[in-house]
Amino acid sequence: MTKNTKIIILIVAVILILGGGILAWKIWSQQERMGSFGDYITSLFAGEKEELPESIRDAYETLKNDPSNLDAYMALALWKRDQGELEEAIKLYEQALAVKPDDTLLLMNSAELYTRNEQYAEAAGAYVKVMEVNPRWLASYRSLADLYRYQMPERQIEIPSILKRGLEANSDNELYFVGPLAVYYKDFGPEDEAIRWYERLLELDPTNTAAKSELEELKK
Repeated sequence: MTKNTKIIILIVAVILILGGGILAWKIWSQQERMGSFGDYITSLFAGEKEELPESIRDAYETLKNDPSNLDAYMALALWKRDQGELEEAIKLYEQALAVKPDDTLLLMNSAELYTRNEQYAEAAGAYVKVMEVNPRWLASYRSLADLYRYQMPERQIEIPSILKRGLEANSDNELYFVGPLAVYYKDFGPEDEAIRWYERLLELDPTNTAAKSELEELKK
């Protein structure tokens, strides 16, 4: 056996050992996470399991045994939300997103809960993630624009770029974005931009009497 052959065999052996060690570590980590996750789910519903509706009890048992079941996460999170336990519902969505980080519905629902819980930065991050992974999801743009307008006024200046980004990705749904752009520029200026977007709005929707009135007022 040549020296080069021995070196190659040694390298392969090291790679196999490292690979086996990494695999074993991943398996151990997964088992550890599942065990601690079962304890976490139990703690969420401690003292009330027997009082839960049957569908919620089923989701509870499912999730204890299968931490990747997104339907169970959703059922339990919605239940917690309806009970007014927003922080617990948010935790469930965050666990679900650890399983599937790019799930649009999970992101949108978590953003709504973050907003209700006054965690505005987290809500904004969830909406931006939806815009990145699913640019055709129209509501993400308008929801983020509303968040910046009403809850994060220091970021109102970003609203036009958000709506224009949505318009660019969804040109077949132009009307969905043109109206909010017209309203934004009417409220915050410049006025000529408001006129331009109201004119475009009326081209798309000639029967919009409210837009006609706004445009006439702007042109006075």
